Amino acid sequence: MTCQSYGAGSRQPVYSGNRRIPGLYQRTLLDGSTVWELRQRIDGKVHRIRLQATTKSDAILEQRALQVDIERGHSHESPALALCLSDLADDWLADLESRTSHRDARLRRSPRTVALNRQRLSTWILPTLGRKTTDELNVTDIRRLINQMAKAGRAPATITGTVTVLSGLLRYALKNGHASHNVVRDLDRDDRPGTARQSEPRYLTADQVELLLSKLSDTFRPVAALCAYAGLRASEALGLRWCDIDFTADTLTVTGQLGPDGQRRPTKTAASAASLPLLPALKRVLLEHRRRVAGDELAAARGERLVCTTGSGSPQFRRNALRAVRAAGDAANLNPPERPPVGLHDLRHSFVAIALENGLTLPEAALLARHANPGVTATVYAGVADGARERATAKLLNAGFGA
Repeated sequence: MTCQSYGAGSRQPVYSGNRRIPGLYQRTLLDGSTVWELRQRIDGKVHRIRLQATTKSDAILEQRALQVDIERGHSHESPALALCLSDLADDWLADLESRTSHRDARLRRSPRTVALNRQRLSTWILPTLGRKTTDELNVTDIRRLINQMAKAGRAPATITGTVTVLSGLLRYALKNGHASHNVVRDLDRDDRPGTARQSEPRYLTADQVELLLSKLSDTFRPVAALCAYAGLRASEALGLRWCDIDFTADTLTVTGQLGPDGQRRPTKTAASAASLPLLPALKRVLLEHRRRVAGDELAAARGERLVCTTGSGSPQFRRNALRAVRAAGDAANLNPPERPPVGLHDLRHSFVAIALENGLTLPEAALLARHANPGVTATVYAGVADGARERATAKLLNAGFGA
């Protein structure tokens, strides 16, 4: 078992009788043991130092000895300053969590990103490297982590993403004085698995999109239509409010997204917040949905109420919407065994791909997709709908090129 802790919330101040010991804290680990920590300012920076003590009395004595070392300038000699990765991960995740609602988009972190970091830490990094200190960690350890994930059949992009999370953890340690070097930067380029996709995203034609929507229930059709006809991300579609839609001006404004906890949060990036045209097909779906919702309760289709909800009016979960889209794909015969099933994000892919196929430039498609840089659109979304390659080849042959 790793020495991963329960989190910053388990940290408690230490008392000797009725007197609190300044800067000394105790914390419970997952295995039930207790660790002792010192919060100390060193060279102008506040450090959280894990002590080697196993009892409160020893922790108080070690704190005094360590403070003497710090005063004498010998703090670098103390092994207590070298926290293990599990302890650092605990504090790093707490720091990331605190940024999920940050008003500065540059500093804000997506709840899904934080959840993904937590998952990769707990599944791969900490079980393998959690007991290592930053001074003990080396390139061989990282190669071992990569090899373990490769043997488990994980995709190259997943392995690279996990190494990126480890690098982020070490950057945090470096910034807070718990490490002198980010060892991930020493990893040879040949050791990095890359980010190549194992399977291409699905790109539906306009007719296939319409067929898929016809197979969806009234509850989930609006979610899929928002992704397919406005290019919204699933979290943005689930977080859309009625006040964000102007049926008179035919516009739809993205102002936020729905987090995994069912709470509305700021958009993924500053560029994601934008006003979009409300296409006629999407307008028809939303108007029909509004009539259906207002038939039960007029207030349910007004103001800051969410557009996409459950039958009881609660926020709709992403997982349920994804299952519904996949089931509709099966019903529409759009999920052949050799291809991955159609998902919600594939509808956003299809929206941009259809736009590009019908003559929109990359900057125009990037504007609709709300990318700050058209290069992102070219790299990620510049695929073409199924069959477009064949049609492009036919045009070349009809022009006499390559015949």
